[in-house]
Amino acid sequence: MKTLTDDAVLHIASFMDTADMLNVALTCRRFGSAATDDLSLMERGAHQLIESAPTHEKNWVPYKKGTSTTWIGLYHELLKLRAPPSFSSILGSGINYVNKKYHVYASLREQYQQQQLQQAKWLLRRRQYPLTKHSIAPSSSTVSCVAIGNHIMSHGVHSVKFTMTRVEKISFGIIRPFDEYWVNMNDVSCKDSFNPFESWSDMIDATSSRRKNWGNSNVHCCLYETYPGSCQWTDWETTSQTIDDWCGMEHALEGDVGLLLDLDEGTLSVYKNGRRLGIMKDGLSGEYCWLMSIQGASNSTAVQIKRGYLVSNRV
Repeated sequence: MKTLTDDAVLHIASFMDTADMLNVALTCRRFGSAATDDLSLMERGAHQLIESAPTHEKNWVPYKKGTSTTWIGLYHELLKLRAPPSFSSILGSGINYVNKKYHVYASLREQYQQQQLQQAKWLLRRRQYPLTKHSIAPSSSTVSCVAIGNHIMSHGVHSVKFTMTRVEKISFGIIRPFDEYWVNMNDVSCKDSFNPFESWSDMIDATSSRRKNWGNSNVHCCLYETYPGSCQWTDWETTSQTIDDWCGMEHALEGDVGLLLDLDEGTLSVYKNGRRLGIMKDGLSGEYCWLMSIQGASNSTAVQIKRGYLVSNRV
């Protein structure tokens, strides 16, 4: 091992994921241990990979000196945020995946399942989106469901774009991250309905393990309502959600809805077909995930989530 220079090890580390880095760090003192004021080779490798990232990505995972944060841990978080946006959880009735986790389909009547699925596939093929499967959830007179994104965002600037085949009672925004153990134990996907503005006791239980990461903001769920374009938000402690008008407010009855979450400034901005409408909500801090919510719809719709192209225009 003496012939393997530090530079050679760091070059090899640049091709590793974080699991490989941790495994290598466990092999010997040289790779995994360091003096008090220095970094191990694997920590140095993760540090270099973060420092070589674009500025907006580095801002996603700021290093906090004096904490237990490691560079390998930060690089792991960066890799998760680099992954394409998807819907990691779908909760409530009448919703299922169409194409892995990048499309969801909200359906109503069980007797029309196959017909509605074919319609959704046809609509999405018209937009040139690849499809694979899927089945449709149980029937209901109206849909009450949500789909939660895979990214947990706590710093920097993030953007996303939602594309719909039909607009009815649909909203897009952000929500505090759920505890995966709570979701699995409560099997909320089988509930008749799921509304983040009404299920306060569920919301408190589902997010309790992560509350230390919320910062000072009392905005725990915030949604852009596609019609009439208002802002809905809640702190999960009041008797009802707050509905606000905002400067630049417009409805979005067709096309794409883009959101830009700026956690450096604490704001959430809305875009309609690529055109910026304005800042819908401020005073945001802590961790959030992307959210799609359908409450009370009586028609079927398919929704796709993609990364927005707004970050490069912001930083």
